[in-house]
Amino acid sequence: MKMVRGFGKAVAVIAIGGALVGASSTAFADAGEDVTSTLRAGGASDGAPWAYAYSLKSNGNKNVAVQDKFENGAAVYSEFDRKNTKGLRLWNTKDIYNSKTYSDSSATNYVVKVTACEQVNNAPDTCGPDDRPGDGR
Repeated sequence: MKMVRGFGKAVAVIAIGGALVGASSTAFADAGEDVTSTLRAGGASDGAPWAYAYSLKSNGNKNVAVQDKFENGAAVYSEFDRKNTKGLRLWNTKDIYNSKTYSDSSATNYVVKVTACEQVNNAPDTCGPDDRPGDGR
């Protein structure tokens, strides 16, 4: 009888230990792939890039960068979502070719969507396609 109780406690300890190990591995998860968006001239897939937004798996999708690819007097930005926070925006107002701006970094609230956009005065903003993990892009 005592052996059965001891066996039950050992199984419980192993189960709890396994659950803790599983929880700690998900605390440092990422989106599982690079998440990128490019806004191109005229929206054409072969047009010159105007803005580029990305979050890289090699960095754990911890942050977003937005890069200005065309000096035209317009600010570029990225609309992005994190695992637990939606509707964020990162601005790059430098208007210098290839200049980059980076968001804050979070390993637990990693990036799950990016969209590259450009602010055009007196006109609607234009944006490239959204990119989300697993969408086949």
